[in-house]
Amino acid sequence: MHYHYFTLEQRGRLAQAMRAGVGGEQLGQALERLRTPEYGVCEVCKGDIAFVRLIADPLARRCAACQTRE
Repeated sequence: MHYHYFTLEQRGRLAQAMRAGVGGEQLGQALERLRTPEYGVCEVCKGDIAFVRLIADPLARRCAACQTRE
């Protein structure tokens, strides 16, 4: 199951990051991925990124396992 939605908490975190000027290009890329099935899908193994990871870091592009390997 891929997470093709954006929670209110994630929207709030992205809005805070945008106001603070954090993320820059990464934030823009995350917002673009929200409009595609790629959001919430690990770019390395193509598996789901855990929901709790996306809550903690809406900009995450890799699952926890792939992130620790690299």
